[in-house]
Amino acid sequence: MAASFEAQLLCPERSLFDGRATSLSCRSSDGLLTVQAGHADLVCDVLPGIVTIEGEGQKLEVLVHGGFLQVKSGPGADSTTEGFGSKVTLLAGVAEPLSELDPVRAETAKARAEAELSQLGTAGGTTDDGLDLDARRQDLSDAIVRANLRLQAGRGR
Repeated sequence: MAASFEAQLLCPERSLFDGRATSLSCRSSDGLLTVQAGHADLVCDVLPGIVTIEGEGQKLEVLVHGGFLQVKSGPGADSTTEGFGSKVTLLAGVAEPLSELDPVRAETAKARAEAELSQLGTAGGTTDDGLDLDARRQDLSDAIVRANLRLQAGRGR
């Protein structure tokens, strides 16, 4: 049986994983990263994509839209293990289990954002009701990127 470590995957709305894991894989700006028990201490970014957590006969796949990963190893790092252990914490701004992805909803959100973006045109400034057009365009562009990420992840299942 592979050695396990304490792991958490947290986003503002909820905790998606809090338990024992044998591996956690994600993408960082340095490339694909897989963490196992005893991994060296590390803090890094997490790029948008699928995070996989395995352990205790389970496999959880979560789509994250970016975040940060911290690995802490050493005496007392794992609160459930005496002596040397590891704790891995992934903080994500937005995270969704692949099982919860809804491709129809993602397509609808993408189409709505694209339609509104095309209606705004390219003019800068603000509208009569005080809406900053550049900021709204950025929000809509971000929504399209999130929808595309959801659609890509859904096709990979």
